[in-house]
Amino acid sequence: KNNISSSVGIPGPGKYKGYTACAWPARLENLFNEGLFGNNSVVKVSNIASGGASSEVGKVVLEYKLFPAQVKKDPVHVVIWAHAPNDAHESDKDRVFYEYLPGFVNAARSLDNCNENFPMVVILEDFYGFQSYGPVNEVSGYLSELSSWYRLLSVNQANVIKHALWANFDNPQVISHILGGDYNLHSGMGHHAGVAWTMLYNFLSAFIDSCTAETVGVEIPPSFMPLKFLGAYDTSGKYDKIRPTWWKNKEDAREYCSKQMLSTEINEPCTYAFMANTMAGMWNPRALRIKMQGVLKASDGWEASGDPISHPRLGWTATKEGATFSLLINASYETKFMTFLSLKSYGPNFANTVLEINVTIIRKEINQHTALSYEITGYHETNTSIYVPHKFELPGGGAKIGDSIVLDAKLKSGANFKINGMAFCTE
Repeated sequence: KNNISSSVGIPGPGKYKGYTACAWPARLENLFNEGLFGNNSVVKVSNIASGGASSEVGKVVLEYKLFPAQVKKDPVHVVIWAHAPNDAHESDKDRVFYEYLPGFVNAARSLDNCNENFPMVVILEDFYGFQSYGPVNEVSGYLSELSSWYRLLSVNQANVIKHALWANFDNPQVISHILGGDYNLHSGMGHHAGVAWTMLYNFLSAFIDSCTAETVGVEIPPSFMPLKFLGAYDTSGKYDKIRPTWWKNKEDAREYCSKQMLSTEINEPCTYAFMANTMAGMWNPRALRIKMQGVLKASDGWEASGDPISHPRLGWTATKEGATFSLLINASYETKFMTFLSLKSYGPNFANTVLEINVTIIRKEINQHTALSYEITGYHETNTSIYVPHKFELPGGGAKIGDSIVLDAKLKSGANFKINGMAFCTE
């Protein structure tokens, strides 16, 4: 069985084995398999997140399936959301609640559109220090409403720990000793062990409740309209607005699944896509260079650099003013959108940075070119560094199979810019 975890900055298995065995996804996998299944490998927990990733980034990763081939191959039964620390730093909380969080839930559920019950989506609000009470409490409220609306299993580990610390300790610095790391945001071993045990307890509680209900003969009536297809949270509460969306989502899924049953083609969402994180097999700059080599036609002042865990993080990085690179991508699928995942930071070296992107579609069947220009900034005033996805429609309705996508990028101003991922996709 397969269980995906979308969390904050914890690497997957591989080069840093000692480090990753400490992180809560690996600990949760071990607790399940060693504690419940006699050391048999029944549950697999795969961390598909990257440092500085918000719900918006998590949605992109799920939509475009930017994770290892083995995770794509196996059925996904559970997706755990754990982006609270970075979502708390977002300046537009309404956008987090009404767009990013519902988008993440729907993207997770769409990993298997033809199963009305799976994947199961779980909300985990883990503890990340006594900081930014206003934003943190806002996110907590949103998560409560979101979980209620979609009927999700919601785990508020942060609240439990905060109450225990307030009740038992006078000095807040004790947190660093209990959690074993920098309690401001990136906690150590104690934190990860606590998250793993908390998640195991809540899963077991849900399992026991379900088994008890079946044992005593409690009948759960079948739902004519599966909750999986319920639309995003709607503040209007209007019957004529909510029900049609719910029905349309169900019918779209039914039509999609009917086509899938008759098709032998592999449904890949993207012509070309990557995300520089460990679970995608990118442990070092060399792996990123290899991924870029197939489409990179020219580069001046850009390099694959950084580390998947420590700072500066791994990415495609500009190293001088006016840095340029060019890509040539042959569309293997109908490709309508381009997404860049880039770093936004408050550091002075990111001030006034602007990346200009020019895209030309060269048609295969007719002698026609269509082009558009786009811009991405690298600076923000929020006192943290995060990755932000920028999604653009390709010119002329996009590229059809066999067309070519030519991209020319130039650092228009500033001397520092980092790209953590790119995706050229159907949707």
